[in-house]
Amino acid sequence: MSKNTEIVFITGTGRSGTNILKKIFSQHPDIASLPFEFRFTIDPDGILDFYNTYPNAWSPYGADHKIKRLESFLLGLASQSEEKRKKVEASRSTDSLLMSGPSYAGWELDKHIPGYSNYVKELIKNLTSFQHAGVWPGTLEGSENNQMYFSAPMTKEELKPIISSFLQKCFDSILNQQGKRILQEDNTHNLLYASDLLSMFPAGKMIHIVRDPRDVISSLKTQRWAPNNIDNLITWYNAVMDQWQIQKSLLNREQFIEIRFEDLIATQEKIVNDLCDFLGINFNSEILNLDLSKHNIGRYEQDLSKEEIEKIELSCALAIKRYGY
Repeated sequence: MSKNTEIVFITGTGRSGTNILKKIFSQHPDIASLPFEFRFTIDPDGILDFYNTYPNAWSPYGADHKIKRLESFLLGLASQSEEKRKKVEASRSTDSLLMSGPSYAGWELDKHIPGYSNYVKELIKNLTSFQHAGVWPGTLEGSENNQMYFSAPMTKEELKPIISSFLQKCFDSILNQQGKRILQEDNTHNLLYASDLLSMFPAGKMIHIVRDPRDVISSLKTQRWAPNNIDNLITWYNAVMDQWQIQKSLLNREQFIEIRFEDLIATQEKIVNDLCDFLGINFNSEILNLDLSKHNIGRYEQDLSKEEIEKIELSCALAIKRYGY
């Protein structure tokens, strides 16, 4: 395992071009990636959720609860049972907004991260001081011979080597399998946890790709995971961008770079060349063969009403000015 795992975190508000940027760099001979967001770092009950909440609200019961939720979430991403597959098929016959299917359907990280389940089990062992037979009022119903997990209070600094070791093993496993030296990771909202991620990976970098807020909000309106009301979408967008400004203030300037989606489309070779310099990799012209003609720049003019556009321009004026829109 390398203490200097090289990783680039691609991030944005959602619908800002992270997938396109990932596709471009997926063609680079030095860069590894997975074909999906693996989620376990930033999602609720995941790694950074545990890392940030465990130190702030400790109790013996809380330790049992938090560690078990982390274990269940991580191992739930490892493979997919036949029962879950059947539930997935059944859910596809209904409106997904009326009846959601099984959570994280299709995630099978054991196939993409060799040793993943073993790394999870090792992590839980390292987080747990000891186990003992017992129950408390919040113990999961129907638990037979329940074992409670005990762990003493820990600060973030005490948790950091345990958490970062787990992440490094997972990331190095991907790199070793693909024979690459840099991993690109594109969980959309990495920007919300930028300082934690980059403190764990000193050799890591972050690319924040921004896009005209009017196009972002117009596109978010069509997504099943986002609101479809303009006022709510504005609140959503501004909350994410405000949090990024806080995170950005905690970073060293050498750790991150911001690019505009529109500049990537208009001057692809220049922007990609600049990004290669930022990442310390050789520019490779072969990664420029991705067709970016279907970019939907300015699509908001067709998809939004004049009143909606004016509302966005007023409420998102700070981001529009900051990024030159």
